[in-house]
Amino acid sequence: MFTATRPASTVLARCSVSTRRVLSNPSAACQPPAFFLGRRAAGPSKSSLFSTLLKSGAVEFRKRIAEARELAGLTQQQVSAVTGLGRTVIARIEAGSRKLAATELVLLAEAFDRPVDWFFSASPPAVVSRRSDPAVGGQSRVLDSRVERIARDVAFLIDEGDIPQVTRIALDPPSTVEASEDAAVKLRGKLDVPRGPLLDLQTFAERAGLFSFSLDLGKAGGDAAYVAVGDVGVAVINGALEPGRRRFNVAHELGHHVFQDAYAPEVGLSPQDDNEKLINAFAIHLLLPRSEVRVIMSEFEGNPRLAAVAAAVRYRLSWTAVCAQLHNLGAIDSGTREELANYPPSRADFIELGEYWIAELDPPRVPPLYGRKVLAAYRRGKLTEARVLELLWGTVDRSELPAQEEVPLEAWRREFEPLV
Repeated sequence: MFTATRPASTVLARCSVSTRRVLSNPSAACQPPAFFLGRRAAGPSKSSLFSTLLKSGAVEFRKRIAEARELAGLTQQQVSAVTGLGRTVIARIEAGSRKLAATELVLLAEAFDRPVDWFFSASPPAVVSRRSDPAVGGQSRVLDSRVERIARDVAFLIDEGDIPQVTRIALDPPSTVEASEDAAVKLRGKLDVPRGPLLDLQTFAERAGLFSFSLDLGKAGGDAAYVAVGDVGVAVINGALEPGRRRFNVAHELGHHVFQDAYAPEVGLSPQDDNEKLINAFAIHLLLPRSEVRVIMSEFEGNPRLAAVAAAVRYRLSWTAVCAQLHNLGAIDSGTREELANYPPSRADFIELGEYWIAELDPPRVPPLYGRKVLAAYRRGKLTEARVLELLWGTVDRSELPAQEEVPLEAWRREFEPLV
């Protein structure tokens, strides 16, 4: 059920556009819009800038409205019921035969779960390709929407210099399971973590050029998805899943990233082809390498159950994944695997081990570097309060935001100097 309850004044902050960039060059609206500065002494109002965008004709946003409705899986009648706009009004807006008020576009953006600036700027190429691929796009609308929104935000923040360019670690795509294992070992070596568990997987992924976000997408939200934004990768993980599965999904999407895919099928929703199986092999060998299995089996010699529990706890993996990896590496036989898989760890197992499970990637969770850079941009006055809260996806509330730095008056004058 879609509802349009957010105040228009709040949502309008999402379409804030740099004054000089748009008014002096309407075609600039074809690019992701710049954000309003956090505070300003003078200049056109947001609503007047918004009206300028609506009238500029730089982007056929009415076609984008129809596209957004179709991506949301809504009929015109359903949109009418959600927004209070008549069905014929919506039809005329999509046909371009009726003018659209700023407040109406805000209502439509809410109904379609899109930021307002989405209607004025093109999506990153990999997002468009992913969405148009029948084997990938459309499997989970909420996942599709989140991937696109975050990819657009990351692209803009990089373009504005708020997030530094990250050098992607590129590896040759594997053609065998053995090559997948070698790639996992190679990536650990390149990032100077040859041994031990990868306990802060988001930071590890960032160092390889992948920004991974954990958001609660619900039971119907799929597992995870990936798109490339230049050399940077963006992955959205369904945080509603159990912790071990979340970590595995990050490792899987990291595989797509280092193997230089433009986008990836949604884990858990698409039938697995050979490529997906090889990336799964990469993921499990990255999280629980062969050398680590040898150490654990030696430590708990003669007690495969406690060895498996230790592997799950220390490497923060699902019980199913641990049992499969121990079997694949010959540490346990098929019968033992089946026996273990049927009896997940109990509290008694944790007491006997003397160690306990620590959950990772609880939603909402944004990448560490991304979060720091967004807050730094807010401190400098580059982002509005509403925008920074949106970019941080509920990880902080308004009362927790840091104080903004004072901006010299001369900086405001330069931003709002007369247009010629």
